[in-house]
Amino acid sequence: MGRLVVSKVGVRMRILPLLMCACMLSACVDTWEANPPSALPGGAGLLVDGTMTEGPGAVSSVSRLPASNLKGPLPPFGTRGTAAAYEYQTGYRVGSGDKLSIRVAGEPDLTGEFPVDASGAISMPYVQSATVAGMSTPQIEQMIGARLRNGFLRDPQVSVQVTTLRPFYIMGEVTTSGSFPYQPGITVQNAIAIASGYSPRADKNWVMITRRDSTGTHTAKVPVTTQIYPGDIIYVRERWF
Repeated sequence: MGRLVVSKVGVRMRILPLLMCACMLSACVDTWEANPPSALPGGAGLLVDGTMTEGPGAVSSVSRLPASNLKGPLPPFGTRGTAAAYEYQTGYRVGSGDKLSIRVAGEPDLTGEFPVDASGAISMPYVQSATVAGMSTPQIEQMIGARLRNGFLRDPQVSVQVTTLRPFYIMGEVTTSGSFPYQPGITVQNAIAIASGYSPRADKNWVMITRRDSTGTHTAKVPVTTQIYPGDIIYVRERWF
């Protein structure tokens, strides 16, 4: 009888760790069926101070594009943002790798596309080399106009648009890591799809985003519904089990 009691106690002691492991595994394997990605209308975004926001204030400024022109719909085919949040409420900031379309009314020699080089500068006639990294397009318009008024043109009318945005980067538990062309308004979830999807051991709920802005370089843990911006580095983490 004593042996039987000891045997039962031994079996219970063996079963208990197995049950604990099963509970831990079930908690770690958190699928989209149990916790599907979701966000308020307008999406989710990461602000300059590292806090998350949802709703219209989270929409990328670079998604505020015209829906169409005289030739028809424009990419991304009718998508229009409702607020600016690249550097929250300050608009998109130009950086190395971007390409600018600069037009000066009545001056074909000063009109064209100009890449932003590694030092954050552009080079164009009369203006010569000008640092534009960290500036918004209205600020670049004002800067070019001021330089052209300095002995070249009496009243230059300058228009600046960003035509090519610098890429985003994704690494970690994805099928194809690397850099990819940025598309206005995309989220982490879109970026993972562009990188050919998750690896088998990926954490499908939260990722790490590293972003450089006017206040420095910051890293934050964000959900997959978060909008990303040119130059962002996305790290898809490995799940525990």
